[in-house]
Amino acid sequence: SMTSMKCLALQLVGAKSKKGEIEKTIRKLNRELLDTEEVSAILAPIHNEGGERTDSGITVEIKRDHIWDQVILDEVVESIPKQDWPSFITQQTTYKVDMRSFKDYALAHPAEAKKWHDAHSIKLGDPKVKTINAEKLLKEED
Repeated sequence: SMTSMKCLALQLVGAKSKKGEIEKTIRKLNRELLDTEEVSAILAPIHNEGGERTDSGITVEIKRDHIWDQVILDEVVESIPKQDWPSFITQQTTYKVDMRSFKDYALAHPAEAKKWHDAHSIKLGDPKVKTINAEKLLKEED
């Protein structure tokens, strides 16, 4: 019924608002904890190289992301014949398709478009409620 839908929608609005407040509190407490002398001391040894450390039941972490400069890699790789590439290096090519231009092309060249269409599919995400206008929802009751 309409009333149970409105009730659920308003509960969702309230829960999201509480979630926002809780996330804000979590971020604040996280910052404050990291700023304490004790936790700063746990962090100190991993400050430059990253990793994780545990002390007094608290585990801290500094994530490490490996970044490879693609331009430099190109230069290094181009200096080696492909059959002599070390096993740790592989080349990936990704084709990007501009959907708007493709649609125009497909309309103009229906015969050639089929083979391109065969390569195309759409992956849908999970359904979710995007927004709820609580004021408007409550006004509908009047």
